[in-house]
Amino acid sequence: MRSLCLAMAALLTLGSTSAAHASPLLECAVMSAEAEALNACLGAQLEVSHGAMEEALALARGRAEALDQAAGGDAAVLGVEASQQAFEAYRDTACRTEAVFADSDAPAAEVELACAISLTRARTDALVRLSVLRPD
Repeated sequence: MRSLCLAMAALLTLGSTSAAHASPLLECAVMSAEAEALNACLGAQLEVSHGAMEEALALARGRAEALDQAAGGDAAVLGVEASQQAFEAYRDTACRTEAVFADSDAPAAEVELACAISLTRARTDALVRLSVLRPD
C-alpha cells in the first residue's frame, strides 16, 4: 500500500515542471524558534526523508530488476546500487562542507541537517523518476 501511495505521488510530482522545496531550516524555524525544538524538527524531517528515499529506492530496484530480467543482464540493478552509494558519499561530504562554510546566523549542525534533508528529497525524486514505467 505504501509503495502504491509513493508511486501515485511520483506521478503527481512528474507532472510538475519544477520540483521546488522549501528550506528545511525555514520549515522548522516557522514551527519553533527554540534551538532544541529546531534540532528535533530537523531530525524528524531527515528521518521522514530517509524513509521516503528507501521506499523510492525499493521501487527503483524493482524496476531495475524487471529491466535486467528482460534484457538478460544486470546493468540496471548495478547502476541503481552504484548511484545510491555515490549519492550517499556525495551528500555526506557536500553537507559537511556546507556546514563548515555556514554563516554565524545558523549553527553548523543545523545547516548540515538541512542540507542532508534537501539532498535526500532530491534523490528521492530522482529514484521515483527511475521507477516509473514509461510508455513504449
